[in-house]
Amino acid sequence: MRTSDLHVVFGTGQVGSTLVDRLLARGLRVRSVRRSVAESRHAAHEVVQADVYDRDAATRAAAGATVVYQCTNAPYHQWSTHLPLLYRHIASAARAAGARLVVLDNVYAVGATGTFDEDTPERPCSRKGVIRKGLADELRAMHARGDLAVTIGRASDFFGPGADNTTLLHPRAIGQLLAGRTIDVIGDIDQPHSWSYAPDVAEGLLELGQHPELAGRTLHLPVLPAQTGRSLLIALAAELQVPLRTRRMPGWLMRVAGWFSPLMRELPEMQYQFEHPFAMSDARIRGLLPIRPTPLEAQIAATAAWLRARGAAST
Repeated sequence: MRTSDLHVVFGTGQVGSTLVDRLLARGLRVRSVRRSVAESRHAAHEVVQADVYDRDAATRAAAGATVVYQCTNAPYHQWSTHLPLLYRHIASAARAAGARLVVLDNVYAVGATGTFDEDTPERPCSRKGVIRKGLADELRAMHARGDLAVTIGRASDFFGPGADNTTLLHPRAIGQLLAGRTIDVIGDIDQPHSWSYAPDVAEGLLELGQHPELAGRTLHLPVLPAQTGRSLLIALAAELQVPLRTRRMPGWLMRVAGWFSPLMRELPEMQYQFEHPFAMSDARIRGLLPIRPTPLEAQIAATAAWLRARGAAST
């Protein structure tokens, strides 16, 4: 791919911002699209402010793109109304630009299963899973018709630097961990689970953008073998040199918290992923691309450094 090609990244959150940095590090020309005003600190990086809920604004933002990356997300409690708009407007923008589309997706469409790969039937068992499968099906149908070249990269629950609003390290848990207090955990953290390291997710999307021959595929992004949430917390606490004590947040407390937090209100239907083993395989993408997940020790060290910096900034 030529360095003059334009890579347009929609969404600059916990994965999109890292993706922008990785693209720039490869010497590529990048445009990031965000709702808020921001300045670029790199000559090859253009920052565009746009409301992607406006189809025309999304189309203007993607003009001239070679590859478009869909890294946006709607508020958890507004998926049914807002997420389809984001998907459809960005797909329309990529098509208008004649660009390939690389989409960051999750694994909700798979449903309740123990170990799964890309051949596992998609049988969602939650409202959010039905929404995600429906949108993925729309994109795959567009590709099949020849309307748009689409590659979907799927990740499990995020972990790592920048992933500050996840099931394992939600904002309350982060504060508790840094202070050495008992951590409120969601679900059974002793079940094996796949945790997608956010920088590896960004690197995986970058690689998908570099390989047009993978258009039409739905692939699991690089991830380490499943491990328990407790094992990650133990390693983080040791790196941070803080004690580790955990307590499971009871269902009644989650329901009470849901009165005040739309996010907490939406979590109970997804708890099936944390009550039984939930392990995704990345063997297929490893066979297709020279890409591997970051070793666990490096993940823990980088995440601890990010948490220290976050704690220092908050004080």
